[in-house]
Amino acid sequence: MRVIPAGVEPVDAAGVARVRGVTLGTLRNTQVLKDPDFPKPLNPHRRRDHVWDPADVEAHKAGQIPPAKPQPSPDDLLDDFEAAAAVGVSVDVFTDQAIRLGLTAHSIEAHSLRYWRRGDLVRRHKEAPGKRGKPTGAKDLTPRRKRGKPAPVADRANQKAASLVAYLAELDDAGSARPDTAELASRYGVSARTIQRWLAREGS
Repeated sequence: MRVIPAGVEPVDAAGVARVRGVTLGTLRNTQVLKDPDFPKPLNPHRRRDHVWDPADVEAHKAGQIPPAKPQPSPDDLLDDFEAAAAVGVSVDVFTDQAIRLGLTAHSIEAHSLRYWRRGDLVRRHKEAPGKRGKPTGAKDLTPRRKRGKPAPVADRANQKAASLVAYLAELDDAGSARPDTAELASRYGVSARTIQRWLAREGS
């Protein structure tokens, strides 16, 4: 599993073009990114929004061997898929936990996807899924009797859901085609399952 190593500011396709001194259009026309020898993106599991380590891009441009990869660090950044794998749950479960537990997401300059610091993640499921009771060491962050008002993160999720509905209504009014679920998930920084749940909840 490749992640964004600590201290690395990754570049997207436009950033790769800048490193190579060409326009983005030229980069795409020459299909350099599809060259088997070109460095693999730091997030190859994604369909789009790929990012690269600029040091790897520089080395490829100079015909040099890319620098050795650093050891895992607590400051590595993982996207939803990588974080879910590290925690040992599905992406949907991780997303729900992140909202419920109020984990702080990080962003990078290359694009608006959210990332999670490795050191902030905890492998919560120490028992096989399906066993009764809470995972070992799991604690409620808020006493049950005091619950009622949504946590700030949950409130932001509700605002995003409302924004999604408003966005789709604008597209419908304009007669524009709706983006698919994957595109909406990327736009709002959540999983496709979360988008589906929001739409079902709002009846959209």
